[in-house]
Amino acid sequence: MRMFIGFRFIGVFVAPLLLFSLTCRFALGIEPERDGDWIRDFEEHSGVTTLTMQLELHPRAEPVPALAYRLVPDDFDRRDGNAALFYLKAMGFFEQSNSQAALLELSKKAAAKAEELNIDIDQVAPHVWLTTPPGELPRDEVKEYLRLTSFQPPFLVEATRCRDFQLDRNIRSVEHPVGYLLPEIQSFRQMARTQSIRCRLAITEGRIEDAISILGQQFAMANHLGNDDFIISALVAAAIESIAWVDALYLAQHTEAPNLYWAYAALPSPLVPLERAYSYERQFLYEQLKVLREVGLSPKPAAYWQDFIDRLSPQMQGLDFGTGLDFSFTPGIDRANMVAFVAAAYPGAKRYLLEDLQLEPELVESYPTAQVVFIAMARFYDRQRDEHFKWRYLTHAQCNQSEQFSQLDTRFKERADRLGLASLPTTEFLPAIAAVRNVHSRVQLTVAMLQTVEAIRDYAASHGGDLPRTLADLVLPAPLDPFTGAPIAYEFNGDTAVLSARDSNLRYRLILRTAE
Repeated sequence: MRMFIGFRFIGVFVAPLLLFSLTCRFALGIEPERDGDWIRDFEEHSGVTTLTMQLELHPRAEPVPALAYRLVPDDFDRRDGNAALFYLKAMGFFEQSNSQAALLELSKKAAAKAEELNIDIDQVAPHVWLTTPPGELPRDEVKEYLRLTSFQPPFLVEATRCRDFQLDRNIRSVEHPVGYLLPEIQSFRQMARTQSIRCRLAITEGRIEDAISILGQQFAMANHLGNDDFIISALVAAAIESIAWVDALYLAQHTEAPNLYWAYAALPSPLVPLERAYSYERQFLYEQLKVLREVGLSPKPAAYWQDFIDRLSPQMQGLDFGTGLDFSFTPGIDRANMVAFVAAAYPGAKRYLLEDLQLEPELVESYPTAQVVFIAMARFYDRQRDEHFKWRYLTHAQCNQSEQFSQLDTRFKERADRLGLASLPTTEFLPAIAAVRNVHSRVQLTVAMLQTVEAIRDYAASHGGDLPRTLADLVLPAPLDPFTGAPIAYEFNGDTAVLSARDSNLRYRLILRTAE
């Protein structure tokens, strides 16, 4: 699998929907489309589909002692050690060839069956089990499948106990990071899917302690992977958390499920850290086009820039930035393409130096053509990169309140269009920070909503099995919505309630069940 590290991620969020519509449909007895335990409700005016899970909850007070359950060990219980080694072992990278061969054969059979039946492979076992509620799993088939990876659980337990996570890539020494391979990242995702099946099997068999342990291993995996070098790793970590989140919703509905309010509160915050990935991505243009670090304002002769282009060309191998120029690391061809690129980029670059950087006209006129272009290229990247990255130091709610932030992409496009070709490396390599922030906040949101569900279960345990009229009535405080900084939306409807997030298409319809 080839991963592009300078990844421009498309956000997974949709516009918020009106809670009123969903409530009315239930009140009128209109049954929306169902997909397993999820209800799909299409809003014609917005063109967006809301996903709602009905949660049948059982009152349960917070445990005593309050921190009896921990999903991720606290620092005292963690030990020095590299979790990555145990994850690699769990992936079967070490002496598990028989299991890998059996899994590959099973995958081939599933693909063949899907093709024969002309259906999506997600509808064929074992893939379909990822969207199958615990009570509907074919237990014997699932157990047989899980035997193929029976070596995994001990390694995942050991990984959870480790404080550190280092894949020791030494990425700073890589000559061509844009082509760096990350096959293990996809393996993390597949491992999390297998863990999900284990968790659901444990739930349906009433092995609640095992289910909680597996959930903790999933959250720990997401937290560890968030400490990797790349934003793509953090996005996969968020996907792993999302898998665990759905399993946690199933667990919350089990009659024997303990209250995990404080277990969710005690998760690392943020669960998926981005500091390390952000720091690398912020320098990515200079990591790929390393000679750009030399670019400065002191005039240099044309001969220097001829040598500069010769050293730059191999670093641009395989990149065309949408220009149609072939940078294939063929010296003669590359030189001709670079000369053509510089000539075409020069007018916009010169204007940028004069009007945006406000350099003296005499100085700009003294520069060789190539120097004008590469100064503009580097300085434009520096400015626009920081214009995007600075917002990560504020909360999502603060960003949403800023007009400057809301116009960030529009202003960037206008400035890039004005500069022209010299802006292309920035356009190509600058990650979509706003979309990454959305994914990051969504992780925090799903944890906050889980914690709120547990707070409602705690309230019901001391109030005769009733739902609270408002979240302000809760004994255990409900977390805030990380998107808005305001309370999570809650609508009380007597015997039911709807819990939702304003900037998410996800809803929980809550029903409390008490023992007969």
